[in-house]
Amino acid sequence: NPTNNKVYCAEDNKVKVIDGATDGVVATVSANGAAALCYNPTNNKVYCASGYYDSTVTVIDGAADTVMATLTVGSTPLDLCYNPASNKVYCANNYSDNVVVIDGAADSVITTIDVGRDPCALCYDPTNNKVYCAGDNLTVIDGANDSVIAKIARHVSTFCYNLTDNKIYCADYD
Repeated sequence: NPTNNKVYCAEDNKVKVIDGATDGVVATVSANGAAALCYNPTNNKVYCASGYYDSTVTVIDGAADTVMATLTVGSTPLDLCYNPASNKVYCANNYSDNVVVIDGAADSVITTIDVGRDPCALCYDPTNNKVYCAGDNLTVIDGANDSVIAKIARHVSTFCYNLTDNKIYCADYD
């Protein structure tokens, strides 16, 4: 959180808030599961996916370090990513085989996108406003209208986006 110079650490059923200047823990926020974190700089919020614990995303106020909302998103939310072009948060729900789209201002679920089996990781491409979802296949989502534009037959486990060359680098299970 560059706005307030804070770092967040997911740990069991809580999120530890670390002051970036002193490196000390300044707050502990309750959050179911606490598996993955995502920062929304537009609204200064932190989103925390519950992972295997349950089917929720906890929304944390980045200034006050308090819970603002708890959203039901789907079974086993494992990863989150933020789309600054539309102020949306994407949540990969592993056992639900979908990605839920959350409105970053209202903290409400906008839509659910079927992506196939075992979605486990997300990556945002700011150059083309696309969201990539790893799972039984690599699903490409149009960030403007939240629709699937491609499914690539690769069992991808994780990846990252390289802004310099506009490429996604993937690691698959093979």
